[in-house]
Amino acid sequence: MDRRLYHLDFLRAFALFVGVFYRSAHADAGAGDYDFVRDASGAFRMACFFLISGYFSVAVIERKGTLPFLKGRLVMLTVPALVCVILLAPFTAEWMATYYSEADSSKDFKMFWMYHAWFLFSLLAYTLVLNYTVHVSKVSVAWLSRFMPENAARIVLFSTVVFVCALSYKVLLPSFMWEIPYIHVIGLFVLISVQHFPYFLLGVFMFLWQDVYERFNSGYIRWGLVALVCIGGSVALSLLTDYYQGRGVELHFLEFFATIYEYLLAILLSIFFCAFGARFLDKDFWIVRAMAQSAYTVYVVHFIIVAFLLFALQKIGIPMDARMLLSAVGACLGGMLFHFVVVKRFKIASLLFNGKLNYGAGAAGSPVTAGSTKV
Repeated sequence: MDRRLYHLDFLRAFALFVGVFYRSAHADAGAGDYDFVRDASGAFRMACFFLISGYFSVAVIERKGTLPFLKGRLVMLTVPALVCVILLAPFTAEWMATYYSEADSSKDFKMFWMYHAWFLFSLLAYTLVLNYTVHVSKVSVAWLSRFMPENAARIVLFSTVVFVCALSYKVLLPSFMWEIPYIHVIGLFVLISVQHFPYFLLGVFMFLWQDVYERFNSGYIRWGLVALVCIGGSVALSLLTDYYQGRGVELHFLEFFATIYEYLLAILLSIFFCAFGARFLDKDFWIVRAMAQSAYTVYVVHFIIVAFLLFALQKIGIPMDARMLLSAVGACLGGMLFHFVVVKRFKIASLLFNGKLNYGAGAAGSPVTAGSTKV
């Protein structure tokens, strides 16, 4: 049947809202007090987002066709990304730099010029090659299936992609790319796009093969237990790495293995959230609708709100822990309010912050909000 997948809507929105807390962790001015927030967020947030985005991207291109899909995505992704970089980033940078300086931090506030909009540019890159990705995935699995069961063929193909992407962004690309003239302008973007591509590909797999979707969206207890075991392994691996580093021993193979393990952990956590959501959140809750509809706007505007609130709360002497929490909550609520009061009511705001001229009820068209597909 053809219906809205509320739990995937919610999870994608949830991943974007978690990103707000990632930015509010700048309250420590680089001192490391909130590294646990960054680590927890980094363990699953972008993996979950790109996995679900990959799934919905194939769903939309199947429903609308290639050309309409590409035209819509080009505007939806590029316009808000440029708004972030050109209009919002200068104020964000100014407030954050002032915050760091007045916190007497030993570090300066520095960010890549794409700021938090990098994921929109990465999603655009994945979108432009989506037809090729789908075709190569099908052909490769079909060829591998001549020598092994189809399930094994899909695992082999995906594992190969993970290995190649990990090797590329961790070893191969850094070994030569920084020697290329002007590569510093896009170098970091290239690395992080290569790094996150396997998650998007897994979402593509989830749409192309229904049994993958069913496995990933059921058995949340099983996936949760596996994820817990993997978390324990991650802690042990981190302790082992710290032990050798403390003794001045560099084990490059261990670092590379840790990178592969990060993929495994992020994927398992994402699958657990999908399965948990399918069990408990696959209904038309009002909070699901509100978060799904406003998530794109919240993420586009959240960093400038976080920066302003951190700066303002610092000025009036609010303690650091309170600054972190208040700036995150304020950015979430402020972003949602801005969406429903401004973006949904005015076409120019809808274009600038959601990449849509007519907002309407069709949230399914947004690359980071609700979607529907056949299940």
